[in-house]
Amino acid sequence: MVHLLAGIAWDPQLRGFLAVGVGVVVLLGSVYLVLSTNLGHRLGFLLAASAVFGWCTIMGLTWWMYGTIGMLGEAPKWVVTEVVYPGTDDAALAEAHTLDTSELPDPEALNALEGEAFDELRDEVEPTLGGWDLLPESNPAFGEAKATVDAYFAEHPDEELELEGAADYITAYSFERGGKEGLPDAPSRIDRLALKVKNTFWQVQHPPHYAIIQVQPVIDQETVPGEAPPTPEANPDEPVVSVIMERNLGDVRFPGAMLTIFSGGMFAVTILMLHRRDLRVAEVRGLLPATTDG
Repeated sequence: MVHLLAGIAWDPQLRGFLAVGVGVVVLLGSVYLVLSTNLGHRLGFLLAASAVFGWCTIMGLTWWMYGTIGMLGEAPKWVVTEVVYPGTDDAALAEAHTLDTSELPDPEALNALEGEAFDELRDEVEPTLGGWDLLPESNPAFGEAKATVDAYFAEHPDEELELEGAADYITAYSFERGGKEGLPDAPSRIDRLALKVKNTFWQVQHPPHYAIIQVQPVIDQETVPGEAPPTPEANPDEPVVSVIMERNLGDVRFPGAMLTIFSGGMFAVTILMLHRRDLRVAEVRGLLPATTDG
């Protein structure tokens, strides 16, 4: 018994189940107890159950609509589908075969561009990229995709190229393709409204969304004691590795949707049972003989 109590106090998951169980017994049980003493066991249970399922329906609908609160499913993320080198001609993704980086400047020079200078270069070279959009490192989507690449090589190291972590390579170029249409630069309120209407009624399904992060192994450099670590430099003798990823939209709203559907169905059943009971009571009362005073 002592070990059992110690396990309950230590395991947060078990304590969570116990907390939910106590809450159900105390809160719902107390309401059912009051209703049953006044209305009877069956009617009291129907009223308590309909109230619970009605409240769960409203709560699930709120979770389903917002998608940021309550019980959430798996969040959207990038999933690595394949790693190819050199080039992308042997990639399983057919869209990757059209990617051509020959017109791009040196990666260091490209990453040094900002603002209008980068926009001008992007407008100039994107027609030669075969339908791919140049993804700058300042874009938030790049940070998420790069983190996925780092996690992939940490979990699946490439022994041939000695890629075991983020310190073994540098990013050369990054691209993305597909997905729903985004907002233009400096969007107005009308642009936001038009995009919302289009995505809601005309483009219901999400088109495939791909990203390619190209990395290159670095030259081994010794760190001098007392000095800052040397700046990583790409090894020109090593090939450029293309990490191809596909966007997994996840199922953030799935738990809220399932709770809404299940609770709504149970709420409808309990309300229908209460309605049929009222009709039956009215029918029985109509069969009773009329009584007169005096």
